[in-house]
Amino acid sequence: MALKLRRGTDSQRGLITPADGELIYTTDTKKLFIGDGATAGGNPVDTAGSALGSNLDLNNYSLTGTGNVNITGNITATGNITADGNLTLGGNLTVGDATSDTLNLTAKVESHILPDVDSARNIGSSVLRWGAGYFGALHVTDDINAGSVNANIVADDSTVVLNKATGAINASGTFKGDVNATDNTSFFNATSKAVNAGAITATGTISAPVINAEAFTGNFKGTIVGDDSTVLVDAVNSRVNLNNGVVSFVENQLELNNVTEVKLGKTTDSAGPTFKITSADASAPINFVNKAGTSVNNTSKLTFSAYHGSLVTPVDPTAGDWNGALTAQSWDTNTSAFIPSAVMAFQVDPDETVASDQVKGKLLFISNAGTGSSPVLKAMSFDAKGRLKVNGAPGDVAGANLDVVGDAIFSSTVKFANLTTTQRDGLSSVSAGMVIYNTTLSKLQLRTGVAWVDLN
Repeated sequence: MALKLRRGTDSQRGLITPADGELIYTTDTKKLFIGDGATAGGNPVDTAGSALGSNLDLNNYSLTGTGNVNITGNITATGNITADGNLTLGGNLTVGDATSDTLNLTAKVESHILPDVDSARNIGSSVLRWGAGYFGALHVTDDINAGSVNANIVADDSTVVLNKATGAINASGTFKGDVNATDNTSFFNATSKAVNAGAITATGTISAPVINAEAFTGNFKGTIVGDDSTVLVDAVNSRVNLNNGVVSFVENQLELNNVTEVKLGKTTDSAGPTFKITSADASAPINFVNKAGTSVNNTSKLTFSAYHGSLVTPVDPTAGDWNGALTAQSWDTNTSAFIPSAVMAFQVDPDETVASDQVKGKLLFISNAGTGSSPVLKAMSFDAKGRLKVNGAPGDVAGANLDVVGDAIFSSTVKFANLTTTQRDGLSSVSAGMVIYNTTLSKLQLRTGVAWVDLN
């Protein structure tokens, strides 16, 4: 007959206090507890002890569970040690006891690797070399022995002596003997003193009978000759001879052959170039010489061709955009700056709608009655409706074909609209202050706001 212990679930065990020496078995957690007469639920049998009384022989079984293993002494393992978690080792670490042992690192190294003695430890040997090394920087105090080096050579002052990408050498000193490239082609021939290089960066003077180069940057002293032996730069007479069939300098005239358009600047420039024509003679004119045309469309023009958005990817214009301007300014010695005094500006009429194949314009004449830092602008504008606004602000809109802000003086006669009574009454819009000449009544008439009254 089987011996059965007191049993129940683990929650039921916690509700009783077993007697001293009483055994309790939990049916859900499969654990054994022993009572001491005081502890609720009893004490677990498998963790009650603090130490083993003798060696523990697993007898080919495994030791499993959740928790920590704390050992003060040594651990000696004949077989393998496998750890799925982190492994922290203090003190000195010796890996392997023979040269036949190997170390396999799959993980990444997250710390520095430092020797215990400066310049006394090696990585690899003369017979066992590493295949390749990848470093962000390499600092070497002694010699570098290598079959080839693919890298920039930088001096102590950060000057790039050898640029690996371009093959450019920037060096000063004395070279003796031939220099060959990596493909064994001649880079420098000491006998003929010829240099065959993709790029040369030199500090100082280069003296040679002939220099063949696709591009040159820096100061050049000497005569420049084209492939056809034509002298392009005459160093003896300090003269530039340019004639490539398209652009030619003849005496003081720049000739453009078979060219309909000359472009200055680049579409990718964030800040456009500034072009200046300087003359110390105040009477010297700046002339634009052209052949006279028969119409406004058949004559030379000074044109502002405005791209909106950007020069590379333009967009449609927006009402109010500025297409260009002619500005007059004067130098002010007090502020050491140019002060604008007047502008003739060209604008997309802000009071009109931009549509396909239609950009209505507005012309403004603007004077500065203030200072350079605090300008006071007076404008005369002519909009797309043919209305002229005088003495207004640049953004003012003309209320009539002629809209004058302030007084008007006429040195000759003034003619008002000649209308019959029928034409007068058919006006679509009238307002107080309008004046007409009534040809039916032969009367000068004024609109009072409610009626037309005779002025004579």
